Amino acid sequence: MKIKNFFFSFFILFVSIFGLASCDSDTGSLGISTTPTNDSLTIRTATYQAYSRSVLVDSVLGKTGTVYFGRYTDPETKSLFTSDFITQFNCVEGGNVFPPADSIKGDSAQRLELRLFFSSHYGADDNAMQLEVYPLERTLVEGMPYYTNLSPTDYLAEGAEPIARKTYTALDYAIGDDVLSDDDHYHNVCIPLPTKMGTDIIRDYRLHPEHFSGATSFIENVCKGFYIKCTAGDGTVLCIDHVSLNVSFNMARTDSTYTTQFMGSQEVLQVNSFDNQGLEPLVGDNTCSWLKTPAGIFTEVTLPIDEITRAEQDTINSARIIFQKYNSDDTDGTPFGAPTNLLLIRKSEAHAFFEQNHIPDGVTSFLHTRKKENGYDDIYLTKYNQYLFDNIARLIITCRNERDAWTGDDDFEATHPDWNKVLLIPVTVTTDNAGSIITLRHDFSLSSARLRGGTDPIEIRIITSAFR
Repeated sequence: MKIKNFFFSFFILFVSIFGLASCDSDTGSLGISTTPTNDSLTIRTATYQAYSRSVLVDSVLGKTGTVYFGRYTDPETKSLFTSDFITQFNCVEGGNVFPPADSIKGDSAQRLELRLFFSSHYGADDNAMQLEVYPLERTLVEGMPYYTNLSPTDYLAEGAEPIARKTYTALDYAIGDDVLSDDDHYHNVCIPLPTKMGTDIIRDYRLHPEHFSGATSFIENVCKGFYIKCTAGDGTVLCIDHVSLNVSFNMARTDSTYTTQFMGSQEVLQVNSFDNQGLEPLVGDNTCSWLKTPAGIFTEVTLPIDEITRAEQDTINSARIIFQKYNSDDTDGTPFGAPTNLLLIRKSEAHAFFEQNHIPDGVTSFLHTRKKENGYDDIYLTKYNQYLFDNIARLIITCRNERDAWTGDDDFEATHPDWNKVLLIPVTVTTDNAGSIITLRHDFSLSSARLRGGTDPIEIRIITSAFR
């Protein structure tokens, strides 16, 4: 008798726990509170097929902590990526960026320069590149959602000429080898600008110190910013952490040189302008689907919502989908890795998601499942070449409920052609010390991945349960 009671108690506990899990993944099943003890729990699995394709992306929202600059031909896909950028500069609140005006000797600058600081880059260290610098005539507007198809020439004076040209390499070989090999050395490209512009800044400071009271006043009255354009070379892209505008002048008492820095950073607007050429053959390849960053190609997936929900009248507990990544066919050795974080999101919600700084909600947006095991940070991707989304059941239920609630006169699918479509979007994720997501943005690094898809269907594995 004690043994029978034990097994009966264990069964009741199992049913209770499973019922709670079911409710969590399908809000449509809420309300089941009691079950006759003579009912049995039936668990069923089924597999359905989804289809994917590559979609060309002309631009993404330009929010990023890193500016990418340069040009690179991908040896695997033969596509050409070029990136320029616009930057504005911050001015320390309170106007203390300069020493007291009476401590500056005269009103002339000794030097004015831009420095592009970077901690990493794509391509060879000694590859020759060329750039030009243009002053902005019109400023970027704080709060505007700028995208990477921005046309920098719209912010220049008509017929504007460059104020500086520079031929450079990723490593500055004019510096000694001992400095280049020093771990504390911050690699940068130094671009001399006309000294007269530095003198104008100093004179403005003497006449109007209020112009230096903060970033907004400085941008509006002193320096609107610069457009830095890649004009020649192929094979180097710098990952720029920040940009500085340096004004050097002499001090009155010591005659020593003093340098004031105005920083381009996340506190002010910095916007990349991307140009991807040669991606059309990848989009036209129906044997697979592609992911290519930055702002190149996403994968669109059509989910078989109708088929699943017609066949599965029971509670949908789990819906797993896996995207298999193929190894690169490139034999020359591409420097591009695969995207490390992948967002699955309803196509209709993608723009608002990034513009409104959302984070994945586990209903209509998901990050691919990561799992650490035996030294692998992401065992599915690094060991098995897979992007796994462990449970998109709530997404399937949401799409079904939206369709079923439609009361319009027009055909639902004609009015909402993307109702059953999702996008796979490479992203960068910032977390706090507890591992909670703070921000999620488009991945601006150079990466690519070829996925199983196109005419080769992707499986969705469904697990359902019901009491019979």
